[in-house]
Amino acid sequence: MLDGKSEGFIEVDAATNSGKDDIKRITEEAQFGTYSGQRRLYLLDESHELSRQAMDAMLKPLEDNRRGSEDKQLTCIFCTTEVEKMRSAILSRCAPTFRIRPNTPAEIAERLKLICVSEAIEYEEAVLPLIAEVTECHVRDAIKAVEGVSMLGAVNRENVNAYLSLDANELFLDIVDHLGGDAEKLLVATDAVTTIIAPGVCYEKMADVCVLAYRLTHVGSAQVPSFWDRDRLKTIGEKHKEFLIQFAQTFACRPAHASPSMFACDVSALHQMRSGLVVRAQPTEVVVPTVAASPQPTVSPTSRVAPVTQTIAPTAPSPVESGSMQEETFVTEMGVSINPAAQKTRRNNVEPTPTTATGGLQALSPSEFAEILHRRIHELGEGKDGGSTRWDNVGST
Repeated sequence: MLDGKSEGFIEVDAATNSGKDDIKRITEEAQFGTYSGQRRLYLLDESHELSRQAMDAMLKPLEDNRRGSEDKQLTCIFCTTEVEKMRSAILSRCAPTFRIRPNTPAEIAERLKLICVSEAIEYEEAVLPLIAEVTECHVRDAIKAVEGVSMLGAVNRENVNAYLSLDANELFLDIVDHLGGDAEKLLVATDAVTTIIAPGVCYEKMADVCVLAYRLTHVGSAQVPSFWDRDRLKTIGEKHKEFLIQFAQTFACRPAHASPSMFACDVSALHQMRSGLVVRAQPTEVVVPTVAASPQPTVSPTSRVAPVTQTIAPTAPSPVESGSMQEETFVTEMGVSINPAAQKTRRNNVEPTPTTATGGLQALSPSEFAEILHRRIHELGEGKDGGSTRWDNVGST
């Protein structure tokens, strides 16, 4: 299998063959042997990309045996970097998870040294473990980093700092150091670091700095990578102490789509918190401009029993529209209306200010208007086929 000569070993890219039909084809092939009689063994790379329907299609073949044999119908090796995305039903049908442990920086440095010698790349041996630490002991990333640094020249500390942006580590230390202190230096360091490092990476680096400083000060056994200033981390830990945990929690909960403004906002909020500044909202006084009162319609005092519709000003606005405090009951061309503001004033035992309508005529009071309305109803009732009783009932209602 390692030489690629086994006809029974089949590698499948689950990232591009993740559908139910792809898995159905595999289960059908597994029922037949090879020409040599060997069993088929499938290796599914990036298996966490399999769809739910594809995983469901594999449950029965993974569990059932071949007829008359103890061999399973389907034998698979699942390779994934995100085990939590695999269904528990799949994991229960497999052997215990085999986790690949990362190599040490020294082991990766030996591999990088071998590559530099075979490719005739000039290098400094002391820098190779640094590359392994920066790439978090990921072999592929470390090899790519060496390849990128070699394009700048020799693999030395200067080119490694430039290619991997290790000079920004001092800026991260400056940000943590100035929290609660010099606000101007804090903002300068924040703007400088977001111009050379992506905001999402800035959140991760800041969380790492805070945790390292806290562990170095309170535990004393923290393993500090060589690209961090150990002495300055200890000084920062002694300065902020327990505040470092709050700093780390803030930076660990970075937004899904981080931006330089979000990073600067979180840094500024932590600076205020560390300074002991508490921002409280103050009530805001809102001034509403007053509206001048408009002239109101009135009833002409010709006859107390005259029809009120003959004395209405047709274009005058109602008291509700003009906002003025007029009588509680008034007449418009639409009929009888009530002013809510005047009712509220009467309930509060406040005497409404009498107003004079256009032409100097005094407005009717509620009692006067009620008397006129009552007489008018009786007049209408007497002229309707003697049906005064019917109109009296309406008037009383």
